[in-house]
Amino acid sequence: FGWQGVRGRGGRVATTRAKRVEVSTQGEVSRSLQDIEAVIFDCDGVIWRGMTAIAGAAEAIRGLERKGKRVMYLTNNSTKSREQCAAKLGHFDVKADKSQVICSSSSAARYLDSIGFDRESLKVLVVGQEGITIELQEAGYEVVPCSEATPSSEAKCTIGEFEEITIDEKVGALVVGVDDSFSYSKLCVASLYLSQVEGCVFVATNRDVGDRVGDDGRRIPGAGPVVAAVETASGRKATNVGKGGSWLLPHLLETMQLDAGKTCIVGDRIDTDIALGKESGMLTILPLTGVTDEADLEACPEESYPDLVVESIAT
Repeated sequence: FGWQGVRGRGGRVATTRAKRVEVSTQGEVSRSLQDIEAVIFDCDGVIWRGMTAIAGAAEAIRGLERKGKRVMYLTNNSTKSREQCAAKLGHFDVKADKSQVICSSSSAARYLDSIGFDRESLKVLVVGQEGITIELQEAGYEVVPCSEATPSSEAKCTIGEFEEITIDEKVGALVVGVDDSFSYSKLCVASLYLSQVEGCVFVATNRDVGDRVGDDGRRIPGAGPVVAAVETASGRKATNVGKGGSWLLPHLLETMQLDAGKTCIVGDRIDTDIALGKESGMLTILPLTGVTDEADLEACPEESYPDLVVESIAT
């Protein structure tokens, strides 16, 4: 197994401009992976980018599995459930089972479990897409989609309409993720519940700013801007249950029964994937097929820098 275009700290400098990004030999990378038992892959920006597969990624993952490595998938994408994410992996020729996947949508449900949220008598309001709803319902929670709580189907919400919104006193939590139909009306409803319902639990699936998509690498907004809007409007701060938050790591290690010292995490974000690995002592690998580019790495503080940087996970 070898990584294509490997960049790390152990070899020669790639260019005079990018002095922080150095080239390592494949042998150095192979030695780093030799004692690794489990590899955790981010998905978007690593295995696919938008709706396009990253060439060679599927074969690289199969190569790890042939070597006896345990492979898992950890994504901040909340638009899909674990089963849907496994199906998308299959679409890109990566065979995966639901049990190998942790999505931020499933993490939201596990977080509510962990705090003892009363699913028998309380409901969960959701700003987001079907992945969150599916995972919450599978865990036994009653879900109220925010679109059903808005005063109308329109994006706008007038002062008069806002004053007439009826609050469901059985709603005890709000989960916010990326929402491709997010609107001012939804913002009004979400902030109203957070400010008016005492003790309403506020959960963010993640705080990702966005993902690079398309041939030109344009960045589509993610859950982070939606969460920030609700936080600003309500004056409340959400608990981040995705990568980049403090709750996920202990849950991940316990749920997947991982030895951090023998685990590698592969992801395209310094502030989430690499940060999680650094916090736990995992080997960290960053491919340049996603959000982070060489300019970002040049500006990256020493303590946050990935152990290895590769052009792609492809062999």
